Amino acid sequence: METPRRQRAYCLAIVIVATILCHRAAAQPALVGEMEAAQLLKIKRAWGNPPALGAWSAAAGAHCRWPYVGCDSARLVTSLALVGINLTGPVPDAVGGLSSLAHLDVSDNYIDGTFPTVLYRCRSLLYLNLSHNYIGGELPDDIGHGLGPNLSTLDLGVNEFNGTIPVSVSMLQNLRYLVLDSNRLTGAIPAELGELTNLETLWLANNPFHAGELPASFKNLTNLTKLWAANCSLTGDFPSYLVKMPELEHLYLNNNSLTGTIPPGIWGLKKLQRFLVHMNNLTGDLAVDGFAAMSLQVIYLSDNNLAGRIPEVFGRLENLTHLSLFQNNFTGEIPVSIGHLPSLNILLLDINRLNGTLPSELGKHSSTLSVVMVDENDLIGPIPEGMCARGRLWFFSASRNHFNGSIPASLAKCDTLVDLNLGSNQLSGEVPKALWTLGQIEWVILDNNRLTGSLPARMPSSLVRLYIGNNQFVGRIPMVAVALLHFIAENNTFSGEIPANLAYGMPLLQRLNLANNKLSGKIG
Repeated sequence: METPRRQRAYCLAIVIVATILCHRAAAQPALVGEMEAAQLLKIKRAWGNPPALGAWSAAAGAHCRWPYVGCDSARLVTSLALVGINLTGPVPDAVGGLSSLAHLDVSDNYIDGTFPTVLYRCRSLLYLNLSHNYIGGELPDDIGHGLGPNLSTLDLGVNEFNGTIPVSVSMLQNLRYLVLDSNRLTGAIPAELGELTNLETLWLANNPFHAGELPASFKNLTNLTKLWAANCSLTGDFPSYLVKMPELEHLYLNNNSLTGTIPPGIWGLKKLQRFLVHMNNLTGDLAVDGFAAMSLQVIYLSDNNLAGRIPEVFGRLENLTHLSLFQNNFTGEIPVSIGHLPSLNILLLDINRLNGTLPSELGKHSSTLSVVMVDENDLIGPIPEGMCARGRLWFFSASRNHFNGSIPASLAKCDTLVDLNLGSNQLSGEVPKALWTLGQIEWVILDNNRLTGSLPARMPSSLVRLYIGNNQFVGRIPMVAVALLHFIAENNTFSGEIPANLAYGMPLLQRLNLANNKLSGKIG
């Protein structure tokens, strides 16, 4: 039987052990915190103690409250978001000591060196963004084995990586975002990337890959929402399997050497918002039967050999902001509905064989219309009165057509106008004097028309180029045009003496042509 003394001793021992365990439990988070803080300070030192990390200091308190740092409940660092803070040098080895790191974003810095394989130690990594830096060399062959198996985002875009894309990337089966654009990657685009069936975003653009087709295995990437494969040396026909990717929102295949026609099924992709295939060798008419892509915002088909009429349905796309069809062989009239588009910002239809008139409502319905180019077609009729009705137009170019009538007074009063090119048409009447008072106008090209009027003594201080040759302008030539580089006004009816101080009034002038006028005096 235990004595009271022995019982007291036993109880005391229990209390002592419990106290020690409690102290150890309390000390554990503190120890973890000290270790994580120490790793962060190593990272800071390795990057040369950048000013942006000045608050990383033991004296500043708990490391989980330091800028750019995220932690879990155990005070383990799970996130570093060091975006655009002027970091230089390679990724420090100490980053690999953050065993719970799940999110690392060091984009938009000046980081160099090679791919940081020290990140292989970060087995919890889900998100890795090294984009917009100066990291170079070849990507490691074992990158797909070395990075954490749960990685969902790998963004290495806009760096200086060279060599081929390692086949092992296909081992990262949980990838949803793979971004490799704007590097110096060569070789063929690996067919194995088609095994990454969870991919939603794939950016390969602006790399000097070997010429070849987009891999047929990409037909398996049916979850893709964004495919950017511009300027990738792609050849062969337009990949027909793309029409079976119902989630596609952005499709960029521009600046390649694709041939054949655009599959009609492309226009059946209900979620498609951006479709850019300009600067290829595509041919044929635009077959839009079964059109369902009513969410389209951007259509760029320019610099191809496409033909036929502009689909009328394009004028019913309420979200369309950019329509670029220039340098093709489109014929027929511009759909009247184009003039009613409520969101239109940029309209590029130049260098085709379009006829008829510009839609009379163009400019009246879109509060964002800023650029219109319809040069080198067979368009006739007047310039629409409402081109600048919403006060945003800054570039209007319609040269080498058959437009007639006068320049609308409303266009000449367009305060936002920077560039106006109406050369080589059949325009007549007096040029509104308001045109010469615009505060932002830089280019005025009105040559080869039948326009009349006179020029003020002082031209807008922003005016850089003035081409009005082969018209019927009268009066004296300007005395002051402080920014003018080119003044081409041959074959008019200007009269009076050439200002003696022309060189002072036009100090930047490089090209001057006043031939076949009624001027006297000499150029000083």
